[in-house]
Amino acid sequence: MTGEPIGVMLHTGDLSYPDIASFARQAEALGYDGFFLTEESGKEAFSLLALLAEKTESIHLGTSIVNFYSRTPTLLAMAARSMHDLSGGRFGPLGLGTGGIGFMNRGHGIEFDRPVGRARETVEIVRSLLTEKRTTYAGKWFHVDDFHLREGPLPEGASIPLWLAALGPQMAAMSAKVADGLITNWLIPESLEEFRNLIKLECDKIGRNPAEVTIATLLMVCTDSTDEQARRAARRGVAFYCASEHYLHIADLAGLGDRAREVKAVWETRDFAGAAELVTDEMLERFIVFGTEDQCRQRVRWLLDEGVYPIVYPLPRHDRMYDDHVTAARNVARWAKAG
Repeated sequence: MTGEPIGVMLHTGDLSYPDIASFARQAEALGYDGFFLTEESGKEAFSLLALLAEKTESIHLGTSIVNFYSRTPTLLAMAARSMHDLSGGRFGPLGLGTGGIGFMNRGHGIEFDRPVGRARETVEIVRSLLTEKRTTYAGKWFHVDDFHLREGPLPEGASIPLWLAALGPQMAAMSAKVADGLITNWLIPESLEEFRNLIKLECDKIGRNPAEVTIATLLMVCTDSTDEQARRAARRGVAFYCASEHYLHIADLAGLGDRAREVKAVWETRDFAGAAELVTDEMLERFIVFGTEDQCRQRVRWLLDEGVYPIVYPLPRHDRMYDDHVTAARNVARWAKAG
Protein backbone atom coordinates (compact mmCIF):
# COMPACT_ATOMS: atom_id res chain seq x y z
CA MET A 1 0.00 0.00 0.00
CA THR A 2 1.12 3.57 -0.63
CA GLY A 3 1.25 6.28 1.98
CA GLU A 4 -2.15 7.61 0.87
CA PRO A 5 -4.98 6.55 3.20
CA ILE A 6 -7.54 4.12 1.79
CA GLY A 7 -10.47 2.46 3.52
CA VAL A 8 -12.41 -0.72 2.89
CA MET A 9 -16.03 -1.61 3.71
CA LEU A 10 -18.60 -4.36 3.37
CA HIS A 11 -22.29 -5.09 3.75
CA THR A 12 -22.33 -6.90 7.06
CA GLY A 13 -25.11 -9.29 6.07
CA ASP A 14 -22.86 -10.89 3.45
CA LEU A 15 -20.34 -12.49 5.82
CA SER A 16 -20.31 -14.28 9.17
CA TYR A 17 -18.85 -12.64 12.27
CA PRO A 18 -15.61 -14.68 12.07
CA ASP A 19 -15.23 -13.87 8.37
CA ILE A 20 -15.76 -10.14 8.98
CA ALA A 21 -13.12 -10.18 11.71
CA SER A 22 -10.76 -12.05 9.38
CA PHE A 23 -11.44 -9.56 6.56
CA ALA A 24 -10.65 -6.68 8.92
CA ARG A 25 -7.35 -8.29 9.89
CA GLN A 26 -6.55 -8.88 6.21
CA ALA A 27 -7.22 -5.19 5.48
CA GLU A 28 -5.00 -4.21 8.38
CA ALA A 29 -2.19 -6.45 7.11
CA LEU A 30 -2.52 -4.90 3.63
CA GLY A 31 -1.95 -1.45 5.10
CA TYR A 32 -5.47 -0.07 4.84
CA ASP A 33 -6.14 3.03 6.90
CA GLY A 34 -9.78 2.34 7.78
CA PHE A 35 -12.31 -0.48 8.03
CA PHE A 36 -15.88 0.76 7.63
CA LEU A 37 -19.26 -0.79 8.30
CA THR A 38 -22.47 0.15 6.60
CA GLU A 39 -25.78 -0.60 8.27
CA GLU A 40 -28.86 -1.56 6.29
CA SER A 41 -30.55 -4.87 7.06
CA GLY A 42 -27.38 -6.67 8.15
CA LYS A 43 -25.63 -6.74 11.48
CA GLU A 44 -25.91 -3.80 13.89
CA ALA A 45 -22.89 -1.60 13.32
CA PHE A 46 -21.60 -0.53 16.72
CA SER A 47 -21.75 -3.91 18.44
CA LEU A 48 -19.80 -5.39 15.52
CA LEU A 49 -17.30 -2.51 15.61
CA ALA A 50 -16.73 -3.27 19.30
CA LEU A 51 -15.88 -6.85 18.35
CA LEU A 52 -13.51 -5.62 15.64
CA ALA A 53 -11.80 -3.32 18.12
CA GLU A 54 -10.71 -6.45 19.98
CA LYS A 55 -9.73 -8.35 16.84
CA THR A 56 -7.55 -5.62 15.26
CA GLU A 57 -4.63 -3.52 16.46
CA SER A 58 -3.99 -0.45 14.33
CA ILE A 59 -6.64 0.07 11.64
CA HIS A 60 -9.19 2.84 12.14
CA LEU A 61 -12.81 1.70 12.54
CA GLY A 62 -15.61 3.79 11.09
CA THR A 63 -19.10 3.84 9.62
CA SER A 64 -20.03 4.42 6.01
CA ILE A 65 -22.79 4.91 6.92
CA VAL A 66 -25.27 4.67 9.79
CA ASN A 67 -28.50 6.59 9.37
CA PHE A 68 -29.53 9.55 11.53
CA TYR A 69 -33.25 8.76 11.54
CA SER A 70 -33.35 5.60 13.67
CA ARG A 71 -30.91 6.90 16.32
CA THR A 72 -31.02 10.25 18.10
CA PRO A 73 -27.95 12.50 18.00
CA THR A 74 -27.37 11.78 21.69
CA LEU A 75 -27.38 8.02 21.11
CA LEU A 76 -25.00 8.46 18.18
CA ALA A 77 -22.66 10.49 20.37
CA MET A 78 -22.80 7.82 23.08
CA ALA A 79 -21.98 5.11 20.52
CA ALA A 80 -19.07 7.15 19.12
CA ARG A 81 -17.65 7.85 22.57
CA SER A 82 -17.97 4.19 23.55
CA MET A 83 -16.21 3.10 20.38
CA HIS A 84 -13.45 5.66 20.93
CA ASP A 85 -12.75 4.16 24.34
CA LEU A 86 -13.10 0.51 23.28
CA SER A 87 -10.79 0.94 20.29
CA GLY A 88 -8.08 2.90 22.08
CA GLY A 89 -8.88 6.01 20.07
CA ARG A 90 -9.09 4.25 16.69
CA PHE A 91 -12.76 5.02 16.01
CA GLY A 92 -13.69 7.41 13.24
CA PRO A 93 -14.83 8.81 10.99
CA LEU A 94 -18.44 8.54 12.09
CA GLY A 95 -20.19 8.53 8.73
CA LEU A 96 -23.84 9.59 8.92
CA GLY A 97 -26.59 9.76 6.35
CA THR A 98 -30.23 9.26 5.56
CA GLY A 99 -29.90 5.56 4.81
CA GLY A 100 -31.56 4.00 1.78
CA ILE A 101 -35.14 5.01 1.10
CA GLY A 102 -36.28 1.40 0.99
CA PHE A 103 -34.56 0.49 4.24
CA MET A 104 -36.00 3.51 6.01
CA ASN A 105 -39.55 3.30 4.64
CA ARG A 106 -40.05 -0.46 4.53
CA GLY A 107 -37.66 -1.55 7.27
CA HIS A 108 -38.04 1.14 9.91
CA GLY A 109 -41.39 2.60 8.92
CA ILE A 110 -39.77 6.05 8.88
CA GLU A 111 -40.51 8.60 6.17
CA PHE A 112 -37.76 10.89 4.94
CA ASP A 113 -38.39 14.32 6.43
CA ARG A 114 -36.17 17.31 5.66
CA PRO A 115 -32.94 15.26 5.57
CA VAL A 116 -30.58 18.21 5.06
CA GLY A 117 -31.88 20.08 8.09
CA ARG A 118 -31.78 16.93 10.21
CA ALA A 119 -28.21 16.31 9.08
CA ARG A 120 -27.17 19.72 10.34
CA GLU A 121 -28.80 19.29 13.75
CA THR A 122 -27.41 15.79 14.15
CA VAL A 123 -23.83 16.79 13.38
CA GLU A 124 -23.95 19.88 15.58
CA ILE A 125 -25.37 17.99 18.57
CA VAL A 126 -23.05 15.00 18.22
CA ARG A 127 -20.00 17.26 17.95
CA SER A 128 -21.06 19.31 20.96
CA LEU A 129 -21.64 16.24 23.13
CA LEU A 130 -18.23 14.87 22.16
CA THR A 131 -16.32 18.10 22.75
CA GLU A 132 -18.18 20.19 25.34
CA LYS A 133 -18.78 19.64 29.04
CA ARG A 134 -22.45 20.60 28.70
CA THR A 135 -24.76 20.85 25.70
CA THR A 136 -27.92 22.85 25.22
CA TYR A 137 -29.44 22.85 21.76
CA ALA A 138 -32.81 24.04 20.50
CA GLY A 139 -33.41 22.77 16.99
CA LYS A 140 -36.44 22.08 14.85
CA TRP A 141 -36.28 18.33 15.41
CA PHE A 142 -33.98 17.86 18.38
CA HIS A 143 -33.76 19.59 21.75
CA VAL A 144 -31.01 18.97 24.28
CA ASP A 145 -31.22 20.70 27.64
CA ASP A 146 -28.00 21.09 29.67
CA PHE A 147 -26.97 17.51 28.97
CA HIS A 148 -23.62 15.75 29.06
CA LEU A 149 -22.14 12.31 28.54
CA ARG A 150 -21.25 10.65 31.83
CA GLU A 151 -17.69 9.98 30.55
CA GLY A 152 -17.44 13.63 29.63
CA PRO A 153 -16.09 15.00 26.34
CA LEU A 154 -13.30 13.30 24.44
CA PRO A 155 -9.85 13.61 26.01
CA GLU A 156 -7.84 16.68 25.08
CA GLY A 157 -6.30 16.23 21.63
CA ALA A 158 -8.69 13.45 20.62
CA SER A 159 -11.27 13.85 17.88
CA ILE A 160 -13.79 11.85 15.88
CA PRO A 161 -14.33 13.23 12.36
CA LEU A 162 -17.98 13.50 11.36
CA TRP A 163 -18.74 12.81 7.70
CA LEU A 164 -22.07 13.14 5.89
CA ALA A 165 -23.22 10.93 3.03
CA ALA A 166 -23.77 13.26 0.07
CA LEU A 167 -24.88 12.51 -3.47
CA GLY A 168 -26.61 15.74 -4.41
CA PRO A 169 -25.75 19.43 -4.11
CA GLN A 170 -27.76 20.23 -0.98
CA MET A 171 -26.16 17.61 1.27
CA ALA A 172 -22.74 18.39 -0.18
CA ALA A 173 -23.22 22.04 0.72
CA MET A 174 -24.31 21.10 4.24
CA SER A 175 -21.22 18.94 4.60
CA ALA A 176 -19.08 21.99 3.89
CA LYS A 177 -20.97 24.02 6.49
CA VAL A 178 -20.93 21.63 9.46
CA ALA A 179 -19.09 18.36 8.79
CA ASP A 180 -15.48 17.26 8.52
CA GLY A 181 -16.07 15.48 5.24
CA LEU A 182 -18.54 13.90 2.87
CA ILE A 183 -18.94 10.35 1.59
CA THR A 184 -20.28 9.90 -1.90
CA ASN A 185 -20.48 7.04 -4.40
CA TRP A 186 -20.03 6.68 -8.16
CA LEU A 187 -17.52 9.52 -8.05
CA ILE A 188 -16.70 10.79 -11.55
CA PRO A 189 -14.78 13.88 -12.65
CA GLU A 190 -18.03 15.79 -13.20
CA SER A 191 -19.39 15.13 -9.70
CA LEU A 192 -15.97 15.75 -8.10
CA GLU A 193 -15.85 19.15 -9.77
CA GLU A 194 -19.38 19.91 -8.58
CA PHE A 195 -18.56 18.88 -5.01
CA ARG A 196 -15.40 20.96 -4.95
CA ASN A 197 -17.19 24.04 -6.27
CA LEU A 198 -19.95 23.67 -3.69
CA ILE A 199 -17.48 23.15 -0.86
CA LYS A 200 -15.47 26.22 -1.86
CA LEU A 201 -18.62 28.33 -2.17
CA GLU A 202 -19.94 27.36 1.25
CA CYS A 203 -16.56 27.52 2.97
CA ASP A 204 -15.93 31.01 1.57
CA LYS A 205 -19.21 32.14 3.12
CA ILE A 206 -18.15 31.11 6.63
CA GLY A 207 -14.40 31.72 6.38
CA ARG A 208 -13.48 28.06 6.38
CA ASN A 209 -10.59 26.46 4.53
CA PRO A 210 -12.08 24.05 1.92
CA ALA A 211 -9.14 21.72 2.55
CA GLU A 212 -10.69 20.98 5.95
CA VAL A 213 -13.54 19.10 4.23
CA THR A 214 -12.50 15.59 3.19
CA ILE A 215 -14.06 14.15 0.06
CA ALA A 216 -14.43 10.39 0.42
CA THR A 217 -16.11 7.96 -1.93
CA LEU A 218 -17.28 4.39 -1.86
CA LEU A 219 -15.27 2.62 -4.55
CA MET A 220 -17.34 -0.23 -5.95
CA VAL A 221 -15.05 -2.96 -7.30
CA CYS A 222 -15.75 -5.77 -9.76
CA THR A 223 -13.57 -8.59 -8.51
CA ASP A 224 -12.81 -10.10 -11.94
CA SER A 225 -13.83 -8.21 -15.07
CA THR A 226 -13.04 -11.26 -17.24
CA ASP A 227 -15.53 -13.52 -15.42
CA GLU A 228 -19.19 -13.43 -16.46
CA GLN A 229 -20.47 -14.20 -12.96
CA ALA A 230 -18.38 -11.37 -11.52
CA ARG A 231 -19.66 -9.02 -14.24
CA ARG A 232 -23.24 -9.99 -13.37
CA ALA A 233 -22.57 -9.23 -9.70
CA ALA A 234 -21.20 -5.83 -10.72
CA ARG A 235 -24.20 -5.08 -12.93
CA ARG A 236 -26.61 -5.99 -10.17
CA GLY A 237 -24.71 -3.77 -7.74
CA VAL A 238 -24.97 -0.80 -10.09
CA ALA A 239 -28.64 -1.58 -10.86
CA PHE A 240 -29.41 -1.54 -7.13
CA TYR A 241 -28.20 2.05 -6.90
CA CYS A 242 -29.91 3.08 -10.14
CA ALA A 243 -33.14 2.22 -8.33
CA SER A 244 -32.46 5.03 -5.85
CA GLU A 245 -33.64 8.49 -6.85
CA HIS A 246 -30.57 9.93 -5.13
CA TYR A 247 -28.22 8.47 -7.77
CA LEU A 248 -29.95 9.86 -10.84
CA HIS A 249 -28.24 13.25 -10.46
CA ILE A 250 -24.81 11.62 -10.80
CA ALA A 251 -26.05 9.51 -13.71
CA ASP A 252 -27.22 12.71 -15.39
CA LEU A 253 -23.81 14.32 -14.88
CA ALA A 254 -22.28 11.28 -16.57
CA GLY A 255 -24.68 11.53 -19.53
CA LEU A 256 -26.22 8.19 -18.56
CA GLY A 257 -29.38 9.39 -16.84
CA ASP A 258 -31.79 7.97 -19.42
CA ARG A 259 -30.35 4.47 -19.16
CA ALA A 260 -30.25 4.70 -15.35
CA ARG A 261 -33.96 5.55 -15.36
CA GLU A 262 -34.67 2.54 -17.58
CA VAL A 263 -32.83 0.35 -15.08
CA LYS A 264 -34.78 1.94 -12.23
CA ALA A 265 -38.13 1.30 -13.93
CA VAL A 266 -37.38 -2.40 -14.42
CA TRP A 267 -35.96 -2.79 -10.91
CA GLU A 268 -39.17 -1.40 -9.47
CA THR A 269 -41.10 -4.26 -11.11
CA ARG A 270 -38.89 -6.56 -8.98
CA ASP A 271 -37.27 -7.99 -12.10
CA PHE A 272 -33.84 -7.56 -10.58
CA ALA A 273 -32.06 -9.76 -13.11
CA GLY A 274 -33.68 -7.87 -15.97
CA ALA A 275 -32.64 -4.55 -14.47
CA ALA A 276 -29.06 -5.77 -14.08
CA GLU A 277 -28.95 -6.81 -17.74
CA LEU A 278 -29.73 -3.22 -18.73
CA VAL A 279 -26.57 -1.97 -17.02
CA THR A 280 -24.05 -1.33 -19.77
CA ASP A 281 -20.29 -1.75 -19.77
CA GLU A 282 -20.06 2.03 -20.12
CA MET A 283 -21.92 2.42 -16.82
CA LEU A 284 -19.57 -0.03 -15.15
CA GLU A 285 -16.51 1.74 -16.51
CA ARG A 286 -17.81 5.15 -15.39
CA PHE A 287 -19.14 4.31 -11.94
CA ILE A 288 -17.05 1.45 -10.56
CA VAL A 289 -13.62 -0.20 -10.82
CA PHE A 290 -14.07 -2.37 -13.90
CA GLY A 291 -12.13 -3.26 -17.02
CA THR A 292 -8.55 -4.07 -17.82
CA GLU A 293 -5.80 -4.06 -15.23
CA ASP A 294 -4.68 -0.69 -16.56
CA GLN A 295 -8.20 0.78 -16.44
CA CYS A 296 -8.59 -0.35 -12.83
CA ARG A 297 -5.21 1.01 -11.83
CA GLN A 298 -5.92 4.34 -13.51
CA ARG A 299 -9.23 4.74 -11.69
CA VAL A 300 -7.70 4.04 -8.28
CA ARG A 301 -4.73 6.32 -8.95
CA TRP A 302 -7.02 9.09 -10.24
CA LEU A 303 -8.84 9.18 -6.92
CA LEU A 304 -5.64 9.19 -4.88
CA ASP A 305 -3.98 11.81 -7.07
CA GLU A 306 -7.05 14.02 -6.63
CA GLY A 307 -6.77 13.73 -2.84
CA VAL A 308 -9.97 11.71 -2.49
CA TYR A 309 -10.30 9.11 0.28
CA PRO A 310 -11.48 5.88 -1.42
CA ILE A 311 -13.43 3.27 0.56
CA VAL A 312 -13.17 -0.05 -1.29
CA TYR A 313 -16.61 -1.60 -1.74
CA PRO A 314 -16.34 -5.17 -3.09
CA LEU A 315 -19.10 -6.53 -5.37
CA PRO A 316 -18.74 -10.24 -4.59
CA ARG A 317 -20.01 -13.33 -6.34
CA HIS A 318 -22.46 -15.17 -4.10
CA ASP A 319 -20.50 -18.41 -4.14
CA ARG A 320 -17.21 -16.65 -3.35
CA MET A 321 -18.28 -14.09 -0.75
CA TYR A 322 -15.26 -14.05 1.53
CA ASP A 323 -12.66 -14.70 -1.16
CA ASP A 324 -14.01 -11.90 -3.37
CA HIS A 325 -13.94 -9.40 -0.50
CA VAL A 326 -10.28 -10.18 0.14
CA THR A 327 -9.46 -10.22 -3.58
CA ALA A 328 -10.95 -6.75 -4.06
CA ALA A 329 -8.92 -5.39 -1.15
CA ARG A 330 -5.72 -6.98 -2.43
CA ASN A 331 -6.28 -5.75 -5.98
CA VAL A 332 -6.90 -2.14 -4.96
CA ALA A 333 -3.87 -2.20 -2.66
CA ARG A 334 -1.78 -3.34 -5.63
CA TRP A 335 -3.24 -0.76 -8.00
CA ALA A 336 -2.71 2.02 -5.46
CA LYS A 337 0.91 1.02 -5.06
CA ALA A 338 1.49 0.85 -8.82
CA GLY A 339 1.55 4.64 -8.97
